[in-house]
Amino acid sequence: MCRIAGIVSVKQTPKRLQEQVREMCQIQQHGGPDDEGLYSHGEKGVAFGHRRLSLIDLSPGGHQPMHYGTEHLVISYNGELYNYLSLKTDLQNLGHQFNTNSDTEVILAAFAAWGTGAFKRFAGMFAVALLDLHKNSVYLVRDQSGIKPLYYSQQNSELYFASEARALASVESLTTENPAWPVYFLAYGHLPEPITTLQHVQPLPKGCYLQYSLYSQVSEIHTYAHFTYIEKLDNKAAVLEQIRQGLRLSVERHLLSDAPIGAFLSGGIDSSLMALLAGESVKKKLTTLSIYFNEKSYSEKPYQELIAQKLNGNHRDYCLTENEFDVSFPAIMAAMDLPSNDGINTWFISKYAKEAGLKAVLSGLG
Repeated sequence: MCRIAGIVSVKQTPKRLQEQVREMCQIQQHGGPDDEGLYSHGEKGVAFGHRRLSLIDLSPGGHQPMHYGTEHLVISYNGELYNYLSLKTDLQNLGHQFNTNSDTEVILAAFAAWGTGAFKRFAGMFAVALLDLHKNSVYLVRDQSGIKPLYYSQQNSELYFASEARALASVESLTTENPAWPVYFLAYGHLPEPITTLQHVQPLPKGCYLQYSLYSQVSEIHTYAHFTYIEKLDNKAAVLEQIRQGLRLSVERHLLSDAPIGAFLSGGIDSSLMALLAGESVKKKLTTLSIYFNEKSYSEKPYQELIAQKLNGNHRDYCLTENEFDVSFPAIMAAMDLPSNDGINTWFISKYAKEAGLKAVLSGLG
């Protein structure tokens, strides 16, 4: 969706902070092509940047960084709150008023009402940077599933953060490479958290928030939510029903959007289930996208067509050829942040989604 970036430092001039944050945002422009914004507080040494991909409230009212109240709260946010409408109603009942239809403003109002206790009320995928001038603190918050990335580094009483690790690599003091990352990549096919390609950059742990004091220039990380698991379930029918209802609810929530949305359909179990459930929920015909190959032994086209026929939606399939792969490979490498075996096929199907006019897609991964 969007991209965020920021620096907290009283050692640098406001002009220099703004220049660096603009550069970090420019590096992440592909993830937020619709709008850009910058906030700077020279006295506090804070600069927030934002690149927007509009999905909810497509109007200029959703512009970020966004202020709230007496402008003592400022946010730069990437993600989506699935329960923002119910939270908005609760907050209105408490007397809060809203000027936009965005979920961003709901996050600000929730923090104004409940402080850090608001984070556990959020159902969604999100990475948040929030400045509270009353408490002289900056908060970084990440969803409890870790869906939205949020990387940070704290060096010499300075705090840097961004949605992509390579944006932080533009900072001179953070360019040192992590010598161990190739080992992890070869072992796992991706970089498991908290490993990144940079020695001094790490992801904020999922389900946690970091609070950075503008007074002491010291940060603390707190856990606000974690999943619990039931070790033994005896009733098979009840378990299957819970899975069925959980999947259906999750898919319905992910379809929340004011912009065109579709679904990836690989032909595997995960994407097929997700597409079928999405097809039950959308009011219009669901747009699904698939990749297939001329080499039949590697192609899942028959399975894709089977599900597409059941959906009776708008299905688009694309034949990926060896020539297109070779021509596109440099662009794929340039677009990839942290290395991943899954990054290449994701790049192609995302390219096709953009060509189909879709702003967001559902993807079944597992």
